[in-house]
Amino acid sequence: MNKQSTNRIHLKTAAICLGLLAGLAGPTASAQSTPSAKATFAYTSLTVLPPCNSTDAAGCDGKGSDGWTSILKQQLKTANQKDLFVNASLQCGIVTDTTVKSVNGSLDTAEARATIRVKVKITSPTGVVSYAQPATGSDAMNAVGDGIVFCDRSQTLKAKFSGLNCKADAYGTVTCADPEELQLILKTLNANAFNFVAPAMGSGVNTIEVLARSSASGSATGTNGSLGSANAFVGAGSVAVEEVRMIKGNTGETISF
Repeated sequence: MNKQSTNRIHLKTAAICLGLLAGLAGPTASAQSTPSAKATFAYTSLTVLPPCNSTDAAGCDGKGSDGWTSILKQQLKTANQKDLFVNASLQCGIVTDTTVKSVNGSLDTAEARATIRVKVKITSPTGVVSYAQPATGSDAMNAVGDGIVFCDRSQTLKAKFSGLNCKADAYGTVTCADPEELQLILKTLNANAFNFVAPAMGSGVNTIEVLARSSASGSATGTNGSLGSANAFVGAGSVAVEEVRMIKGNTGETISF
């Protein structure tokens, strides 16, 4: 065999080896299209949430929706049996408007309440949906509901105007035995940031979403036209997601001493 033939054989062998290596590297490169990382971050600006009333059987704003809106979304590739530590932070605002109209000593009342709740949804690489813990929490009235309360305000205004049992003396001075009454009651609960934990995640790319839901209601009692209304909204927000390994057996419950 001459030298030229030997060089051709070597070139063919090298080409075959390169082809095999390229074939092996193809799936690996595809699997690594989403880089492995230990943390990720996302932020957003003012977000519009559909108005919801828990007593509305037709759903939020009559659209049949449960009101949960995705406001922040990010992906993170995790190793098997690792935990996710999620810190969600956002601005939330509440507007409550109460007007009372009382005459002849009648007691009129106006109430307004608005709430923003938040929870963290996680979709696994196989499409299985779960929620980071805690997924439920108490509101300002100590009622447990879906999601964690980020802001909650209940406002009650009561009025009893036009003094009762009034008498005028000989000089025209009027005195009333029962004075007029005005009472304002505010109940609030706020958490502008909260930490969530999703334990024992499977390997692969997980999608993390921060969901928010607003609810607002108003009512009035009396016969003089008192009014109550409320609204809640979400401003700028951010979420930081970190892959961690929690202490073995840590369920997230508070340790009793």
